[in-house]
Amino acid sequence: MDDSNYSHLSKSASETANQPDEVRIMAIKTGTWITYTRAKQLLAQMEDLFEHPRIIRMPNMLIVGPSNNGKTQILRRFEQNHKPDPNPDGDYSIVPVLFVEAPSKPDIGAFYDKILEAVWQPYSIRAKDSDKEREVKKILRSIQLKVLMIDEIQHIIAGSQTKQREFRNSLKSLGNELQISIICAGVNEAFNAFNTDEQLSNRFEPELLPKWSLNNEYGDLLESFERRLPLKKPSNLRGNSALAQKVLWMSEGILGEIHEVLKRSAILAINNKSEQITLDTVEKIRWTQPSKRKVMPPPI
Repeated sequence: MDDSNYSHLSKSASETANQPDEVRIMAIKTGTWITYTRAKQLLAQMEDLFEHPRIIRMPNMLIVGPSNNGKTQILRRFEQNHKPDPNPDGDYSIVPVLFVEAPSKPDIGAFYDKILEAVWQPYSIRAKDSDKEREVKKILRSIQLKVLMIDEIQHIIAGSQTKQREFRNSLKSLGNELQISIICAGVNEAFNAFNTDEQLSNRFEPELLPKWSLNNEYGDLLESFERRLPLKKPSNLRGNSALAQKVLWMSEGILGEIHEVLKRSAILAINNKSEQITLDTVEKIRWTQPSKRKVMPPPI
C-alpha cells in the first residue's frame, strides 16, 4: 500500500506504516514528543526565564503535577532546545541549560555530586560539602549556566527538617550567587516542600500540570497520538466518544498512561492484523489502572 493512502497519519508515520511489523512496533514503543497547549505554555515561560537578564533575585518556576503526567518530558524538551556548545576554543563547553534529578533524600552533598556528574566533572565522594559547593559554583560559572532544572524535587521532604532547610538554603544560594533561574518539577508534595519556606515560595512561582479531562484539548491530544501511531487504518480516536472515554478512564487522565494505553493497543492492532484501535482493542490489552497498582493481585 502506498503511503499516500495514509491520510490519517503524519508524513513520518506514513513512511513507517510501510515497514515490517517489528519495525512499526519498535517505533511505537520508542514513542515521540506530542505537543499540547499546556506544554507550549510552560515551554514559553521557561524560555522567558532563559532570556531573562542576570539580576540579584532571578525568577524561578515550580512545575507540579501527578506522577507520569509529562513533567520530565517538558524539562527534557527544553534541554534539547538548548543543547551545549562544545566551545572548542575555550576551556569549558558552554552549557546554558542543565538537567539533574534530585537525590532520593535532602542530602546536599549528593545533590552537588549529581550536578558534577551531569557536567562530567570528576569529584571525590569523601570531599566536604563546602568543598563540593565551591566546585559546583566554579564549574557552573565556567559553563555559563543560565537555567538549572531539578526533577523529582519532592524528594527533599524525605528527611529531617534540618536537612530540608539546608537543602532549600543551598538552592537559594545557587540562584543568588550564580544569578541563574532554577526550574523544579515534582508531584503535589513538592508544593508543600516549598510552601514551608516563605522565601522559596515567593521565589518559585508554581505552575500546575493537571490531569486530562474529557474536553476539546483531550480530543486534540488523541488526534495527535493517532497521527503518530503507524497503523494502516484510521482509528478515529477523537470522534469515537465511547473509545475516548474508555482510554481516559483506563489512564485516569494521566498523560503517560494515556500514551501507554494507546501504544499497547496499537501493538495489539498490528499483531492481530486489524490495523486500527477500537473499543474492543483497548479492552483486550493487559492493563491495570494506576490507582490500583498498589493493590496486591489475587493469587493465580
